[in-house]
Amino acid sequence: MTYDASTDISRLIPGHKGDFDACHRLLDASPEQIRRVLPELLVWLQDINWPVAPYILKALRPLDAALAPPVMDILAGDDEMWKYWIISNLLPQARTEVRQALHPHIVAIAKQPTPGEAAEEVNLAAAGLLAQWGSD
Repeated sequence: MTYDASTDISRLIPGHKGDFDACHRLLDASPEQIRRVLPELLVWLQDINWPVAPYILKALRPLDAALAPPVMDILAGDDEMWKYWIISNLLPQARTEVRQALHPHIVAIAKQPTPGEAAEEVNLAAAGLLAQWGSD
């Protein structure tokens, strides 16, 4: 069953860490509906230990190249743990077009990490992701 598009799309975004109703609506949503709230959903991956995070991951993994721009924004930011969770949990199953778009950013983090990225081992996660992707 697809989420009813006539309903407020913001109802796909969890309102709190345990908002499983929103998560179930999200899993019923179409890729187009998910794309419309993508940046707001990515916020819920700032801590992979939040109960809603696995649902968000499941909903986002099948997305196409639309996933790349907001993820690039996260990778360019200064929230090192958010980068770590995105690299280690969302991107391993990313589709080919997402991998291609993000590859230069992941290489840069792996090979020339900022001091913060090195301190939080984001560079190691990036190197591991590149190995998993079969690239350098």
